[in-house]
Amino acid sequence: MNLDDLAKALKVKLCGDATKTITGLAPVDTAGENDLAFVVSAKYKSALQATRAGAVIVPAALSELAPGNCLVSTDPYASYAQASWLLKPSKPALPGMHKSAVVDESAQISSTAHIGPGVVIGANTTIGEHVVINAGCCLGSDVHIAAGCFLFANVTLYDNVQLGQHCRIQSGAVLGSEGFGYAWTSGGWSQIQQTGGVRVGERVHVGANTTIDCGAIDPTVIADGVILDNQIQIAHNVQIGENTAIAGCTGIAGSTRIGHHCQIGGACNIVGHIVIADHVVVNASSLVSRSIEQAGRYGSGMPLLPEQAWRRSFVTLGKLDQLIRRIRKLERQDSAD
Repeated sequence: MNLDDLAKALKVKLCGDATKTITGLAPVDTAGENDLAFVVSAKYKSALQATRAGAVIVPAALSELAPGNCLVSTDPYASYAQASWLLKPSKPALPGMHKSAVVDESAQISSTAHIGPGVVIGANTTIGEHVVINAGCCLGSDVHIAAGCFLFANVTLYDNVQLGQHCRIQSGAVLGSEGFGYAWTSGGWSQIQQTGGVRVGERVHVGANTTIDCGAIDPTVIADGVILDNQIQIAHNVQIGENTAIAGCTGIAGSTRIGHHCQIGGACNIVGHIVIADHVVVNASSLVSRSIEQAGRYGSGMPLLPEQAWRRSFVTLGKLDQLIRRIRKLERQDSAD
């Protein structure tokens, strides 16, 4: 694609050779003469000035530092994201059903859908237009997949799971598995039936090996535009608001509600039955043990230290109660004097 066509598609200003051909994507410090790179801030101005990239997407403030062609954008990262799909489009899947697929006779499947090898589709399941279901996926009964969804290989959707339009589900993801609901009895743990299903909105991305449990009575709800990284555990009856992003290895316990436009860092632990407000940012590896009522940035835990410093801090932490009592005693003595 030449730079003129690329600039028009991205709706950005072109500075340089409009006929220059761009064939690939690369970081600014390793890009070659036919690659497109991007820079978002002056932090990377040295790399920008030294780049060999065929073109660089930059903010207006950095355009004069570019040694060659540049595309001037109000949001370079967003423009680069759009360019990545223009330069490296997905290979289209052909409509049709592989002969090894096992499909219940009551299922309704669009003629434009792609059903790959070894796919299993249960009773009363509906598959919308231009849906792609790759090899080894297993769909239970009463599943609904709206138009334009893409399921990578070996995705499992239990009964009563609904996907809105243009969702993207990575390999190994499991949606609708039984929620962790048990009652203690004299004979041991008695499982509580989980029948609520899962409701996923439009344009939701679910990472590899992420699990979303079905609700006990009402459904577990993932709203429009949510993005979920790999290996996330979402327990039964959790609700996640629009355009919230959650990084990998985070666990969310049952019945917690997370607002819209939140950002949850990787490896966070979020307890059950709490509410997190809209526009909340939680730093990685935090323990969220109570509701968060106001927007803002939150974090917990001890940052990385050199081992000896960490050991000293840990020993001091164990003596904290004793030290507080000594300080209070000294304060009382000072007051008496």
